[in-house]
Formats: sequence, structure tokens, C-alpha cells
Amino acid sequence: MSLSKKSKKILLGLLIVLVGAYAVYKYTYKPHKTIDDIELKFSGNADDFLIKIKEDGAVFNDAVVQIKGKITSIDGQAINLSNAIFCQMDSIVSLSELKVGQTIEVKGRMIGYDDLLEETKLDKTIIIK
Repeated sequence: MSLSKKSKKILLGLLIVLVGAYAVYKYTYKPHKTIDDIELKFSGNADDFLIKIKEDGAVFNDAVVQIKGKITSIDGQAINLSNAIFCQMDSIVSLSELKVGQTIEVKGRMIGYDDLLEETKLDKTIIIK
């Protein structure tokens, strides 16, 4: 029982469509990168980072940074480091053990510098143990 030329073309066309649909699905729904997966652009203490931001803050926009500093305030799911770095914590981070005055190290994505408040903003921030 042999397939005709027309049947072979239909099967080949169906196979191409299925492979194409699978490739589009994999491209569209690829896993998101986490903060841990992205290369660091800066690692150091908060004071050094603030100096670099004032020199050229645009370099760090949308970059992942790791900063060590003293907690100056805790507000809901966010903390302030050194009165100048606002860290919006990732949803999986618990702030229950943190206290004002404690020195911690965080890793997050810089989303901008607020000239009015003179504050650097990080999001998706996690605590480095």
C-alpha cells in the first residue's frame, strides 16, 4: 500500500506546519530570566554606587547590580539603603527578619534615578545571604 504523490505532499506540509508551530511556541513561551541569571554590571557598596550613578547613571539603566548597604527604612515590600537607594523587593522575599540599621547585600535591576528625590530605584530585588 503505497502513498500517492498528493498524500506525500499533504503529509510533508502538515509536518512543516507542526514543526513551525512548535518553534513559534518555544520562542514565545521561553522561560524568563531571573535576577540570578543575568550578569552583574556593578558589585560593591552603596556609597560607591551612588558616586558612579552621579557620574553617568544611564550606563546602569536596566542593568543588574549587587549593593551592600545599611537599611534606613522598611516600607511594605520595599527597603531604602543609605537613604538613597530604593529597593522594591521581589515577591518571594520576606522582610520580617530585617531591621532598620542592619547592613545587608541585595541584588536587583536598576530602573532609574529620580533627580527630584535624588534616589536610585531598583526592582526585582533579592537579598544575598
